[in-house]
Amino acid sequence: MSAAEQLKRLHELQQIDQKIMEVERFRDEAPKRVHRMETDIQQHQAIITDREAVLKTAREERRAKEKELEEHEARITKNQERLMNVKTNEEFRAIQKENQRQKEMIEELEDQILRIMDDIDSAELGVKKAKERFAELESDVQKQIADLQAKLAQVEAELVELNAQREERLPNIDSTFLARYDKLRKITGGVAVVRVENRTCQGCRMNVPPQVYNLVIRNEEIITCPNCYRILFFEAEADQAAGGET
Repeated sequence: MSAAEQLKRLHELQQIDQKIMEVERFRDEAPKRVHRMETDIQQHQAIITDREAVLKTAREERRAKEKELEEHEARITKNQERLMNVKTNEEFRAIQKENQRQKEMIEELEDQILRIMDDIDSAELGVKKAKERFAELESDVQKQIADLQAKLAQVEAELVELNAQREERLPNIDSTFLARYDKLRKITGGVAVVRVENRTCQGCRMNVPPQVYNLVIRNEEIITCPNCYRILFFEAEADQAAGGET
């Protein structure tokens, strides 16, 4: 079998290997994508939990202030009863002064309770919006995960077919060419064979020197790119379509 035919078969093998790489990359990346989406869901759930905690704290603070308010009101009521039994002006003035102090504290507590009620309203709205956002996100993520799992099933079947195609071609490639190809794949990111189009290496997009180009177009031996070291493969039709010269 001619070197030209061997190079052509190497190029075909390269195309299959590239598809395999793409499929395997998708398959390997899919669990990471699922994990990122699940993490996003967990983060939004944490937002709800945090906002609910803020709301709970505000409600507890309101109840505490209301209880304190009731205690001050009870003191005023008790003082009013005491006024019925006072015997001296001094005692009367002392109770009145105490009631005034209690009323001032009540006013301050009422202001605080109003502010807390505003905080509660804001917190309730925050929880509501967070839950609405979570529901939307959860629905969207579940759909994405379902689509991804369906795609993964297709990918696994495609990978089996591609590997079968690869195994079918291996016996038809010279072992020397194949060994060189496998070695280059390891050091060039998986792409070992590239076309030369319009005197340009399609691997690194650098111009091929004229003397190298003249050897490549003969397709008589393995010629590598001086820049990226990939095996150069020439097809007259592809080169002409790209605007090159044979």
